[in-house]
Amino acid sequence: MTMTSKQRLLAAMQSEEVDYLPCSIYFNPNLQVDGHTLGGQEGHCRLAIELGTDPYVNVGINNSVHPDVKTECKVEQVKGEDYPVLWQSWQTPEGELNQAVKLTDDIKDWKQINWGDHSASNIYKPLIQTPEDVKRVKYLHSPTTEEDYLNALSQNEKAFDIAGKYKVPTLMTYGEGLALPLFMMGATDLVFFAIDQLEELEKLAQISHEVSMRKIELAKRMNVDILKRFGGYEMTNLFNPEIFEKVVMPKLKKEVEFAHELGLIIYYRVVTGMEPLLKQIASIGFDCIEGGEPHLSNCSLEMWYKGFKGKSSSWTGISSPALLGRGDEKSVRREVRNAVDVFGKTGFILGVTNSIRNHFKWENTLAMVDEWKKMRS
Repeated sequence: MTMTSKQRLLAAMQSEEVDYLPCSIYFNPNLQVDGHTLGGQEGHCRLAIELGTDPYVNVGINNSVHPDVKTECKVEQVKGEDYPVLWQSWQTPEGELNQAVKLTDDIKDWKQINWGDHSASNIYKPLIQTPEDVKRVKYLHSPTTEEDYLNALSQNEKAFDIAGKYKVPTLMTYGEGLALPLFMMGATDLVFFAIDQLEELEKLAQISHEVSMRKIELAKRMNVDILKRFGGYEMTNLFNPEIFEKVVMPKLKKEVEFAHELGLIIYYRVVTGMEPLLKQIASIGFDCIEGGEPHLSNCSLEMWYKGFKGKSSSWTGISSPALLGRGDEKSVRREVRNAVDVFGKTGFILGVTNSIRNHFKWENTLAMVDEWKKMRS
């Protein structure tokens, strides 16, 4: 029986039989390919389908902000700094919070701080420095209200239409875990905060967890197909294994249990630093573990397979930076064959370890897809 991309990906994530080995890759917003308009999700979806791969469509629900919070932003040129500094303040019922980021060339148009990799890497003044600051964060990052959920339904209508049109699944990143304080503090401050204020770090993780549990509930109401939990910034390249076991794992188990109670498929994304935690991650109960980086970490594909075999399906394979970015077609094809040899064709989705970017040699991506087509049946 021939499957749709949606049927194939959902089956593979649950380690069920598929018509052939799926390949699901994703593209960076900066990617440009001749003959394609890639300005939005539909363009990326069409490109993936033209390649013969199995895409998905992202949908999202924002957290809510307490209605009594007031915020102000200003930009100033600080003496000695090469870039202007964007300051944002939030007045909460329990006091003021402030964060500042340098407006480098890639975020020079920001009018307010957007928490993510850019805010973390351009920190000028962290949002969180004291236990008093931790108490205030819950006002900025609160579980989604019913009103905000209804707004999300409207905002995601087009994405659901695209998914239905191309018969692909919808995917929602429902939680970020310790990435959230990283976006608010930057890596250096967060690592020292974890050493000096472990109890406060747990409180921050709990704030994020409560938002995540609400999003899982709303994802079910929205009829989302797949839940993604981002875990790339809670591995051992930032924290020791004890922090993962004590702060992160208990909350992940509750999230997975809740998702499964609702009949949702849920997976965990990691990148590097996961090798000492394979046993712990495998014990949580995720349907699938995605990402990994076999060339830029100490975790080979063989080690990954051994760690998750029989516990979770795997969505991994080709190193984006090491092979698609810096390798050649021969090395890419060799890695595709190796990945299929290691994982087999059940409970496996051939993927890439990070997004495919415009400065990568496009011929390498085409070689990956072509070699997969030879191996997939």
